[in-house]
Amino acid sequence: MNQETNYDNAPAMVKAIVEDYYKLDITTKSRQNQYIEARAVYYYILREKFKYTLGAIGKIMNKNHATILHFTKQFDSWLKHDRMLRYDYSEIEARIDKALEVNKESFRHSVSLESFYEKEYFKLEWKYKFLLSRLEQKEHGVSKNPEFQLTND
Repeated sequence: MNQETNYDNAPAMVKAIVEDYYKLDITTKSRQNQYIEARAVYYYILREKFKYTLGAIGKIMNKNHATILHFTKQFDSWLKHDRMLRYDYSEIEARIDKALEVNKESFRHSVSLESFYEKEYFKLEWKYKFLLSRLEQKEHGVSKNPEFQLTND
């Protein structure tokens, strides 16, 4: 089964996570080290984790497949020798893994990272309200205790 079609929103989600982590736009045409590293992380994750082809990644980023190949090959070496890049990569990978763990289906079909978290927030809010109402029915008045409140209102 082709992972590319399985995770058709992976590029947008990974891009949002990488850009949020580095606080920059990876599509900016810059040769500054932070942009180069951020783009390389993006390429590498799409290639290794989601099995996107070099051509597909190149098309997404408006780059030649050889550019993607160059950076994905270089990235392994960079990870071995750059402790900070290794840390950044592991943090970004953990964020992606968490997004996948929370709900793979939303990861596949969310338009953006914000919409993914918004959906998850509303699901949790609904569950909280439901459980709070059940608790109030069970033991009248217990839900008024501060430990069951979301805010300190």
